[in-house]
Amino acid sequence: MSVEAEDSDVAGALEGETIDGTVLPRSFLVEGSGPVTAVRDHGDVVERTDGEVSLSRRLKTLDGFATFWSVRDLRHWKRNAIREVLEDYEGDDVRYVISDEQLEEWDVQVDGRADAFVGVAETIVNSEVDDEFDAPNQHFSGYVANPSGRTVDEMTLDLAKDLKTSPLWGPGARLAEVVVRHAEREDLEGYVEGLLEEVSG
Repeated sequence: MSVEAEDSDVAGALEGETIDGTVLPRSFLVEGSGPVTAVRDHGDVVERTDGEVSLSRRLKTLDGFATFWSVRDLRHWKRNAIREVLEDYEGDDVRYVISDEQLEEWDVQVDGRADAFVGVAETIVNSEVDDEFDAPNQHFSGYVANPSGRTVDEMTLDLAKDLKTSPLWGPGARLAEVVVRHAEREDLEGYVEGLLEEVSG
């Protein structure tokens, strides 16, 4: 059993549709794969089938980014991240269950290009956040309110600092940090070493 969604499929599904929330200049991608048990309820019979699932979701809005920004800090971050995307693949006829043993075999990651992180910062700093935006917690609300008047570079660095050490988020956060530090003519040795360690690790 395999369930897959290509980027082009997601983009095609959204084409011509109105996207709710604050749309970001550049999107992020959540990808994951691992074993599941598919449960199908046929009334008097419940069928359980073990298999592999591959998942992907484009994060096109600030709401989506903020959701996975907050998930990284949870004790059960991996299960929560998988569940967030896996719900897209469930329906009335099937749901997916992941045991603790299956969970250990899962790989899931959120990542984006360096300019995607800059795009989040631009959206916040330029006050382009939708009035209906519901921040996942007070910390992110503080970012959106931006009371200290952070610049785009400063906001990018703060977001990168939050995400660069998280196993949920890929090397894009460290790369965004390097790009900003380079623009500010800072010594990059330590930042580049951290990026190389993550990519090679």
